[in-house]
Amino acid sequence: MQLIIAEKPKVAGKIAAFIGTNVIRKSIGSVSYYETTVNGKIVFVAPAVGHMFTLMEKIKTKSYPTFDVEWVPLYKASKGAHYTKGYVDLLTQLSKQADELVIATDYDIEGSLIGYNVFRFCYGKKNGKRMQFSALTPRDIRKAYENTGELDYLNAYAGEARHTLDWYYGINLSRALMSSIIKNKGFKIMSIGRVQGPTLGLLAEREIEIKNFVPTPYWEIFAYTKNIAFKHEQDRFLQKDQAKLIFEKIGTKGIIEDVQKEEKTIYPYPPFDLTTLQLEVYKLFGFAPSQTLEVAQSLYESSYISYPRTSSQKLPPNLGLRNIIKKIAEIPEYSEKADEFIKNEWFKPFQGKKEDPAHPAIHPTGIYGKMDEKEKKLYDLIVRRFLSVFAPLGKKELTIVKLNSNNEKLFAKGARITEPGWTKFYGDYYTIEDVFLPEFIKGEKVIITDKKLEKKQTKPPKRYTQASLISELESRHLGTKATRSMIIDTLTNRDYIRGRTIEVTDFGMSVYHTLKKNAAHILDEQLTRKIEEDMEKIQINEMTKEVVVQEGKNALLEILNEFKQNETEIGKELKSVLDETELKDKIVGKCNLCSGNLKIINFRRSNFIGCTNYPNCRNSFPLPRYGFPKPTGKICKIDNMPIVLIMREKGNRFEMCIGKDCPSKANWNKKEIIKETTVKKSKTDKKSKSIKQINTH
Repeated sequence: MQLIIAEKPKVAGKIAAFIGTNVIRKSIGSVSYYETTVNGKIVFVAPAVGHMFTLMEKIKTKSYPTFDVEWVPLYKASKGAHYTKGYVDLLTQLSKQADELVIATDYDIEGSLIGYNVFRFCYGKKNGKRMQFSALTPRDIRKAYENTGELDYLNAYAGEARHTLDWYYGINLSRALMSSIIKNKGFKIMSIGRVQGPTLGLLAEREIEIKNFVPTPYWEIFAYTKNIAFKHEQDRFLQKDQAKLIFEKIGTKGIIEDVQKEEKTIYPYPPFDLTTLQLEVYKLFGFAPSQTLEVAQSLYESSYISYPRTSSQKLPPNLGLRNIIKKIAEIPEYSEKADEFIKNEWFKPFQGKKEDPAHPAIHPTGIYGKMDEKEKKLYDLIVRRFLSVFAPLGKKELTIVKLNSNNEKLFAKGARITEPGWTKFYGDYYTIEDVFLPEFIKGEKVIITDKKLEKKQTKPPKRYTQASLISELESRHLGTKATRSMIIDTLTNRDYIRGRTIEVTDFGMSVYHTLKKNAAHILDEQLTRKIEEDMEKIQINEMTKEVVVQEGKNALLEILNEFKQNETEIGKELKSVLDETELKDKIVGKCNLCSGNLKIINFRRSNFIGCTNYPNCRNSFPLPRYGFPKPTGKICKIDNMPIVLIMREKGNRFEMCIGKDCPSKANWNKKEIIKETTVKKSKTDKKSKSIKQINTH
């Protein structure tokens, strides 16, 4: 019997259906797998469920440094991962019956490690094979099955080294930070890691640039004729007197000295790799990079697109590009456009520069089916991008008109697309608009109807967005295509950063400054970059995982020794900013009975507002049982008491005065509160929505 391991349950079903006949769905416990027949041979196709094994301390400690770890089933390390036990048990039981194991997980270091762990911990025998594919289509899966190769040990070793070093750095550095705070009688869940640290440093340095930026005034001169703005050739004037002198020289008449026209080629955007997809989707739809990856993964598992975790911008001929376009022509939404490619034999793609030895650029497979709204948006963008790279080049005409008024020269620029080419197929996703210029003739005398001297200021550097940060991390070789969005999510969850345009919080800046002063190597991107490069060398057999892990461990020990020497000072600084942050997040206003402050207090799964002068002042106010309260800084106009914001599940939120007898809460009677409690116990009650609306009015 041959056992094939897929990365997820949905993929297992597809593999079984594509390679075999008489597919039977079976189960052991609550976990399903598939039995099929391939050329008379019994084949079981069973799923993993992502990573099912993880690293854990052999003997649990709370101190640092700690390096004595072992691989264990994930459910033994995390209560929240109990669902993985059924999959581990299934694969272990089926492995006993198997004569050969075939790994069919995603072909990257994470997928290879998932398969390798099943191979060594569940299967435990020597004979293993590897399937490699980039799309979940019958053609790709059958081809991969017919051409199974040896296990990709080097990919797996690189993945093992990455997980080991990420554990070493994440656990030890995070424990060091928390230990320093606890020793100063504070507490906060904190983390820092070998990629988190340099990423926080990158963002904090941009924040400092913005804060220290001093705007410089400058002036621009414009003259108007035929409703077109002509800008002075000097562009910017740093001296107001000089700008004013030239501005006054410009008269009410002028002459067109020159009209230059030039035709330019508009080259297509390259095929999508993951980073450029995340950038484009963020720009067009506002999806966070992690959300884009999640939606793309769903499309991949539905067989609609190729594997999304790729660095490639190339579409090799062996993908069957002509056939994919013909399949797209069968989809009503794209038939008219795709037919044009078939009619004109447009089957040679424009390629990008980036390459990935494991996978091609992201592309549609030609398979089409049911999608939700977000999937449709992403799929449409990917299809249009794919088609556009096969289309003819576009052309545009650039026009520069030179105006002379009293020997002062000004310019106006125009642009118009003369041949849309590929932009026709990319559609509204190509956003560059024509800049219209009326007809101007060299030597033509014109009337200057208006002129303006505009004062402006230089602007500080822009904050990163999530998408532009991912692009920056890629350019600096920090993290991987699959983990960069997770790093941003972690920094956000730790309250180090916030916002769509990323701002470093006061607490995040304090962590940065504290580490910069006392343990700067944690923020060192050079170290992180070297580790990334060393792990890539494992994949091409230029370094061993043992050497890479040992070198990374030695570097970490130096960092931790430096940290321990400054632990007390680090803890004091972090505790100080924690106290300041807590005051900002908890204080709702001044106490109406004494000189203290009214503060939100969390106590035994409930919230109330009390005075900071307790026990000398026992002033207090109740808060709703359900919801998370936050200060608003507002004061009620009726009773002059503070207003708080109550945030509830699913985005429900409302503001309320804390005054116990405030008339604004007159309709909050006990009967309605009892109804609300009943509703929360029975989610099936159809009146729940209207009752909640009454309560939150």
